[in-house]
Amino acid sequence: MTSLNIGLVKSIAVIGGGPCGAAAIKALLKESAFDCVRGYERRAGSGGLWNYHDSHAGPEPVAGPSLDPHSPDLVKPCKLGANQYVWPSAIYELLDTNVPRQIMEYSGFPFPKDTPLFPTKQQVLDYFKEYAKDAEPHISFNTNVVSVRYRPNEEKKWQVTHRPVCDETQGGLKYSAAFPDQTDHFDAVLVASGHYELPYVPEKKGLAEWTSKYPGSVSHSKHFRHPRQFADVPGNLLIVGNSASALDLAYQTAIILQRNVYKSARSQAMLPGGSSDYIKTVPDIDRFEPETKSVRFTDGSVLENVGHVLFATGFLRHYPFLDEINKTSTPVVTDGLRLHGLYKQCVSYNFPGLAFIATPRYILPTRVGEAQAIWLSKIFQGKLALPSIEEMKADEENTVKLRGDSPKFHNLMYPDDVHYAHELNQHVYSTPDWQNGLVPCEWSHEDILYRASAVKMKEAYLKYRELTNGKRATSIEELQQAVDFKFEDVDWTEFKL
Repeated sequence: MTSLNIGLVKSIAVIGGGPCGAAAIKALLKESAFDCVRGYERRAGSGGLWNYHDSHAGPEPVAGPSLDPHSPDLVKPCKLGANQYVWPSAIYELLDTNVPRQIMEYSGFPFPKDTPLFPTKQQVLDYFKEYAKDAEPHISFNTNVVSVRYRPNEEKKWQVTHRPVCDETQGGLKYSAAFPDQTDHFDAVLVASGHYELPYVPEKKGLAEWTSKYPGSVSHSKHFRHPRQFADVPGNLLIVGNSASALDLAYQTAIILQRNVYKSARSQAMLPGGSSDYIKTVPDIDRFEPETKSVRFTDGSVLENVGHVLFATGFLRHYPFLDEINKTSTPVVTDGLRLHGLYKQCVSYNFPGLAFIATPRYILPTRVGEAQAIWLSKIFQGKLALPSIEEMKADEENTVKLRGDSPKFHNLMYPDDVHYAHELNQHVYSTPDWQNGLVPCEWSHEDILYRASAVKMKEAYLKYRELTNGKRATSIEELQQAVDFKFEDVDWTEFKL
């Protein structure tokens, strides 16, 4: 059996200064065991993708399938003014969370009193910015990381090269002699930059021909901002997808525009969404037929006079700064559908000292990211031993067998996410003086009830808003009284409370 030799870790780079990056920095600082913890964030401030921006230019058109996760220029900032740039995210104007606030909270850091059960995007951003205040002095903002290189024979094995986000660098994308790239050296690197940047648009027969014939008629949910973008669309509106974004965008567009919205679904929805008679669910797309401006589905049915197609089909795993690693025989990113060579979807067993925060899907990123960061802080100090490389590789292979070598590899649905966090927490509790560090958030009886019932709760919340002219419920009791909400039954025998 071969051990992973991470070595003595005294300096750590954290790439990403959003909600998970801030959690990682705070967890590492709380240990008082590292000489340097430095974050890098290309945005101007904390909050990550929750920083909302609307250019009012309409949805950015899709020119065809988006399948390449490696080009560094696929995600670009928008220029607001001299040396002012924003990095557009998938946040839209009327976004509320799809999980209740109680299970979004960091350890010991609750949302303000009277926050709605499902906070608005601005309330979430305010919460994350308040939480990040202690981490901000350790983050270099307006700084784009352009490469992360592994040099095992050097004293500090990791090189992080970065450049400022400014006009001379075209927002951090291009080298400038006036503001040359700088390289810092570290013992370890945590990647906490998220995975909601590069839209994934699947290959569909006739799609390229369609976008050529009808330019601007296809877009991705990342660029959705408000249903008014589609108020004047001539013909039918088709949304492709059946996960969180597709469900919410279909619901918002249907009730605000009072028009039919066709939603193409290839599988059953696993997340909450509102209902409307205007939403018409259709099968998966078989092919686009540009000659007749029609879309044919896998059951042979046809939707004619299609005016706009909105792909809500998720994102590719996109880490252009790992270009050198991804060209080795053990890349982390291949086709962008999942990450490779990670133990517990977190620790790289091919590149000692490299780890990723909050890579699973369908999780509570704050809780999982915080739990991972605390767990990693113990590993980096040598207080926790990792399994052998062979055992870590076998663990990943077992996950592939269980979930598939696809985006589903990263699925961590309830109750798996609760068990995952509990496992990491138990590891932390086995270390000496663990109470002196950041204490991980433990899942309580009430938390598990909220997690198990999140789908029903959001659906009840939306119904409550319809009945109360848009009022936002702040308590379960309001939902119980108004719409007869009931918690899901929970098999408590599978949880160790």
